[in-house]
Amino acid sequence: MSNRIRENYEFYKKKYYSGSDIFCPFCPGFFKLIKYRFFDSPVLDCPVCSSTIDERTILLFLQTKTGMMSGELKILIIAEEGRITDYFKNFPNTEIKIYSETGDFSIRDNSLKNKYTDESFGLIVCNYILEKLPEYKSVIKELKRILKPEGLLMLQANLDYKNEKTVEMPLTHYKDRFMMYGIPGNYRRFGMDYADIIKSYGLNLSRLMFSSGFDGLPDNSLKKDEVIYLVYKTEFPKIMDNMDILEDEIAVQKSNSGGGALTGLMYIVFFILPEIFKKSLFSFAGNINESEDNKGKFIYMLYITILGLTIYWGTLIFFISTENLIVHWLFAAPVYVLGGFGALSIMGGYVFLNDQAGIFKKIIVGFFLFMSLWLPFVAGFFK
Repeated sequence: MSNRIRENYEFYKKKYYSGSDIFCPFCPGFFKLIKYRFFDSPVLDCPVCSSTIDERTILLFLQTKTGMMSGELKILIIAEEGRITDYFKNFPNTEIKIYSETGDFSIRDNSLKNKYTDESFGLIVCNYILEKLPEYKSVIKELKRILKPEGLLMLQANLDYKNEKTVEMPLTHYKDRFMMYGIPGNYRRFGMDYADIIKSYGLNLSRLMFSSGFDGLPDNSLKKDEVIYLVYKTEFPKIMDNMDILEDEIAVQKSNSGGGALTGLMYIVFFILPEIFKKSLFSFAGNINESEDNKGKFIYMLYITILGLTIYWGTLIFFISTENLIVHWLFAAPVYVLGGFGALSIMGGYVFLNDQAGIFKKIIVGFFLFMSLWLPFVAGFFK
């Protein structure tokens, strides 16, 4: 039952976010991007699985150009925790090494050493890891050792195209590395000499642009101008054209059918109602600002009343319920005085200074202001 509910939830999540902004190969499907109210730029992560544009770029290349989907290759994936590692966890003939400070692939011991026999893997994916290692040269040597003669090594890195040479900062404080690279975990920023560094270990390297064949996908699906760094030992391995795999996945996604009444109800509860609430909240927030146009509206009066009562009665209850005398007089009392004064000022300002509010609205706010002033004494709170 739980599996059925999860599958239906995932189906309707895809349905809810269906659109034409991106194609995600992890889901797979076409989806709209999330756009926050106060930001012009949309979030490029997939709204369904949260895959990044970098992860989508890598997977699309592997799916359509390397022949990995046949399951015949023995694959080694070295990456940070994310969608790439999740995708390959149940993939046949695949080893996963997760980079982290204390995880499987530790930056402290470069734990690939002596773990695999010579020429073990036909495909190795090691992306954006070398710049995070205090010492990366031994890792390149290990990757070369365990790569098959006809194998392929995908070795992406964050390059600084403005610098000719790689800049090392292994001893700099993490705050300085953050200012230098934007990522505090980086120990270096590779420059234009990145290819020469790789070749210096007796490896061959090719730089490919692989936008060909992806023209039909929305621009935000992948980095169409991404330079793919492919490393190999001997002659350039055969790069396959498996675009039909991508087309099949798209066709399967488009042919998905809906569920029954229960799943339709889930769709309403988990997606439609939260969206209505979110839009209502934004609409409410848009009518409670301090502009003169809003100060005469009923919703602004409601906002002032709720805000004032919440602050006043919240601080009052905190004051009277504090039993410890030191906390009561040194902390709770000042909080009540300041909070109560602020709350009464908010409501009093509306009644006496808001020229946009009508007499009826002022009477309502004034009533709650009067009750806040005198009800505590009537109830005997201050005996």
